[in-house]
Amino acid sequence: MSRLTSITSSIALIGAGMLAWGASALPLINNPELAAPVNPLGIKRSPYGEVIAMALQGPIDKYFDAGMANGSPSHQEGKQRGPDSTNETSPTSSTRSLSARFEALLTSLNQAAETRTNPKTASPALKRHLRRQAEDKLRFANQLDPAHYANYNSLHFFLTEPAVGTRPELTPSAAKLAADTIEYCLKQDHDPRPALTAAAAATNILQLMFDDQRNPTPKYNTGQMHQYLDLLDHCIARYNMIAREWEQSKHWDLLSSQRIAECEERLIFIEKIRDIAAATILRLEHNPRPSKASN
Repeated sequence: MSRLTSITSSIALIGAGMLAWGASALPLINNPELAAPVNPLGIKRSPYGEVIAMALQGPIDKYFDAGMANGSPSHQEGKQRGPDSTNETSPTSSTRSLSARFEALLTSLNQAAETRTNPKTASPALKRHLRRQAEDKLRFANQLDPAHYANYNSLHFFLTEPAVGTRPELTPSAAKLAADTIEYCLKQDHDPRPALTAAAAATNILQLMFDDQRNPTPKYNTGQMHQYLDLLDHCIARYNMIAREWEQSKHWDLLSSQRIAECEERLIFIEKIRDIAAATILRLEHNPRPSKASN
């Protein structure tokens, strides 16, 4: 009987402890200041995250193209080819190794899984679903690597174009995304490319300010525009500074010629946008909006 009493007492103590733990943990769970973003294995904003963000560009492009056009992911190239048709004109196709044939089979199966076979035009609901898939992947890719130039600009496009995006967030969310991107990218001092992403985000904020001038009561003035124009100049100067450091350390030699050409093209494009933005601010200062007549 004493043993039964001891077990019962232990169970009662354990139950009381669990109730006390639950009561004390509930305020902590509901405290928003203690809510940390989910980042399993620290993959987000890590070198591994950067690699995964780059790898996601292919699926994002497929879903976006399908959502805007045909309505499902498909491979336009080689979708009518069989597993052994890759080298069907080669005289040595009959003697290909087993591993090569197996690789060709896997390639054809992968293409068949994503090839659109429905002859009917995709419905608006299906296209919207595919755009949502592309948007969700863009958000995840941006969380993995906020400094990725193409993924950031694509996500900004989704947020600001109602005909493309699937969530009615528009300007406030896009402005926050741009501000967060600038803050993150300007902390990166080991690579010049994040400075280009920060510069692109600054141009996007300037564009939002210019669009705001169409409203009856604009929220932004030319003084605020000058602040972001100065920030844009800072981003460009930072890119040039780190780029010169890379030239001295031969870091550019580690990139492909295609990646280097992308950086040069993006810099030229951003500098053109910078000059257009400066001219727009000057025009707004010389031609202010007429004030409404008082009743």
